[in-house]
Amino acid sequence: MLVYTLTNNITGDVWVGTCKDSSDERFMQLQEAMALGIKAQIYKDLRDFGVQNFTVEDYAVAYDRDELKDIFDEAMEIHNGKSLTGVKTTLGKTSIAKVAPLKSSVSSAAKRKTLSTTSIEPKRAAAPLTNEKIASGRTGSAKKEKLIKERLAEEKAEREASKLKQIREQADEMAAIMARLDSRGSTVNKRR
Repeated sequence: MLVYTLTNNITGDVWVGTCKDSSDERFMQLQEAMALGIKAQIYKDLRDFGVQNFTVEDYAVAYDRDELKDIFDEAMEIHNGKSLTGVKTTLGKTSIAKVAPLKSSVSSAAKRKTLSTTSIEPKRAAAPLTNEKIASGRTGSAKKEKLIKERLAEEKAEREASKLKQIREQADEMAAIMARLDSRGSTVNKRR
């Protein structure tokens, strides 16, 4: 799981979001959703300033949901960011039903008539191009995966070091407590 930033190079606004694998793929998903006409501030910014004026960067890798939340909160605070959490990237079922009725509600004759209209054809023609674009956009994925693995190894080493440090500090604290208890015990025995 990744925390990533999406920076508007013109205004300097920083959007902070999360994704499973690739921030670049997530950015492509946001661009596709922008074309659907979903109303959200990020889509308005993408349309107004142009997709080319945004920079996507990985912020950090998280290993579980708690760590993801902590890293996300940290990125929001550091960049005074705007959250991408909860931003829709697909149309809901009711919105799709308005655009294209269910198969069961359209007779076969009506289907043929609908396919011949120009309003539906471009949408069907655009879908294969979008799928091809996503599939061909993974040319640098091995490089990204290597970078992610290196970051994971670095962060794991940092966590291990901090755990060892914490264990040493707790051991030192426990030794100090035991020494104080031993010193108290010896003075009590001397008084009796």
